[in-house]
Amino acid sequence: MACCFKGDDTNPPYNKKNGEAIFGTLPGLPQGHFYGPTTLSKDSMTLYLFFPGQTVGNVMLKRLINAIKHIQVVGTAKHLWPKIVGKISWSPVPGLVFIDVPQKFNDPLMTVLKLELDKPLQLYRGQGGLN
Repeated sequence: MACCFKGDDTNPPYNKKNGEAIFGTLPGLPQGHFYGPTTLSKDSMTLYLFFPGQTVGNVMLKRLINAIKHIQVVGTAKHLWPKIVGKISWSPVPGLVFIDVPQKFNDPLMTVLKLELDKPLQLYRGQGGLN
């Protein structure tokens, strides 16, 4: 896993809270889709986004073809909603996904978002435009 914590007991409270995103997951998104570490469930239906706890405002995800069914701050009951910007109905290029995470739900070390997808992860790898 490409995150700031090892998958062992070096940080038990953090690992207990965020274990589902750390243990038994696969490497997540390739570089350029999210600014931070990510992991993916074994069935590729759940994407976990990690970002520093001091992050304020929106986090952004690029080139996600999937629809997002549900977003949750891991370790809490807080549910969030995405805002899709720049998606043109006739274009295959997906819009940008913005997720506003209220500061009171940020973990002091690393906040984790759980995105449940409509189908296994699909990413747009093209260059945009009309092609």
